[in-house]
Amino acid sequence: MKRFSLPNRITGLFTRKEHHTLLGGQGEVEKKIVFSLAKSRFPSYAQLHYLPKYLNPRERLALRCLVGLIMIALVFVGIRFYERNVEILPDYGGELVEALIGQPQYINPVLAQTNDTDTDLTRLIYSGLLRFNEQQEIVPDLAEQFEISEDQKSYTLKLRSGLRWSDGEPLTSDDVLFTVETIQDTAVLSPLSPSLRGVTIERLDDLTVRFTLNEPFAPFLTTLTFGILPTHIWGDVLPSNLRLAEYNTRPVGSGPYMFDSLQKNRAGDIRTYTIVPNPYYFGGKPFIPKITFRIFPDFETAMEAAKSRKVDNVSFVPRNLKSELINERDVNFKALLLPQYTAVFFYQKNELLKDKSIREALARAVNKKEILSQALGGDGTIADGPIPQGFVGFHKDIKKYDFDTAAARKVLDDSGWAFLEGETVRKKGSRELRFTLTTVDQPEYVKTAELLKQYWEQIQVGVEVVIIEPSQFEREILRPKKYEALLYGELIGFDPDPFPFWHSSQSLGEGLNLASYFNKQADKLLEE
Repeated sequence: MKRFSLPNRITGLFTRKEHHTLLGGQGEVEKKIVFSLAKSRFPSYAQLHYLPKYLNPRERLALRCLVGLIMIALVFVGIRFYERNVEILPDYGGELVEALIGQPQYINPVLAQTNDTDTDLTRLIYSGLLRFNEQQEIVPDLAEQFEISEDQKSYTLKLRSGLRWSDGEPLTSDDVLFTVETIQDTAVLSPLSPSLRGVTIERLDDLTVRFTLNEPFAPFLTTLTFGILPTHIWGDVLPSNLRLAEYNTRPVGSGPYMFDSLQKNRAGDIRTYTIVPNPYYFGGKPFIPKITFRIFPDFETAMEAAKSRKVDNVSFVPRNLKSELINERDVNFKALLLPQYTAVFFYQKNELLKDKSIREALARAVNKKEILSQALGGDGTIADGPIPQGFVGFHKDIKKYDFDTAAARKVLDDSGWAFLEGETVRKKGSRELRFTLTTVDQPEYVKTAELLKQYWEQIQVGVEVVIIEPSQFEREILRPKKYEALLYGELIGFDPDPFPFWHSSQSLGEGLNLASYFNKQADKLLEE
């Protein structure tokens, strides 16, 4: 009989039968003695410390693997528990400095539609009756609730109680009425006026308004996302003077932020624009207590500011400048899919470009795949119509004009546009086939315009590219529709109703029908 004492022998779970075998009944007695001395049925740490001495090399390897697997499993379980039970929330504090390209002109929801700087600031300072949530669904904003009549011609909206402007004045249905009437006033020339043409509004009480349409219009709720103006600020401003008012750059709004200060240079241009949380905002306190926008004349200077850490954020980075930041430390890029398309809009009041055969030839001569590759670096998709793929109304079998230079030349030949020896462009009689292509001075647009010029010159069409500075583009080009062919993008929204962009009524004034397209059958379909 062999005797052993703790901790020289591990008991219980780890007792090995092949060594130190206890004989007969006396062995059972000694087992009982050993177990009676143990305080627990499980080995203590001191006992486990001696475990490797009683294992052969193969068993020690197996034990190490087992312990490793247990540790990995525990780490995995811990991570899963953390992911499922811990929610990371933003904290209040800090300051954001963001770069914007182009001067703020109209931080005013009635006027800000084509200037990105104005649009960005307007959305932070003003609230609409309704808004889009993160899932791009229409939800209440200033309005607490809305009802639609059975015939879908009447929309009744009730405002939240206790709403106030950033100066502390109450916000009521009078402000909604004033805003709509201002948009509809022809002297104001609001880009929103086409979307409210034929719509009447009535004030039911201090918190309730009703919109009435001539005909049902399913996407009408998306129209009501425009910001509301305060009548106590703008009510005394003549409609014809709306664009000259100081409140276009020093606004009073109802959004999450409010105007704080601005700084100008000696030339009178705004260099910085600062906003702070609106204490009267109904939606809660914003997480960032101060946002300062630094205004730059072009993307190149904005990129220099980003590289030198003078700004924290740039809302848009042109593809040709992205490489300058891609390897910078602590620089993150976030790509957003926007409901927009870029196209060439042929002005239909131009004698040459209203000819369908000319437009068809120009379309067939364009290599869209090459434009996508060279101008956008492959970041995008080819659009063959005004409704992007994936949106309601998209038709995959829409007629396409595939790239075919020979076919483009034949279309022009068949329509009488001849290319004679010694000439540089095609002619029909004494008329030359040439026009101007106008676009904004942004790298993607400029590169695309250069490619289009090459394609069209290959079918003997004369093209002059006109590049306009962003700060001048809206005033000098878009509003007066001063172009023959326009290369530009349209942001169509998440409910891509083509009415504001293609109905003939939208070609008037500052409507968004950039081509001045007119077709009675198309108008009828758009109205339905």
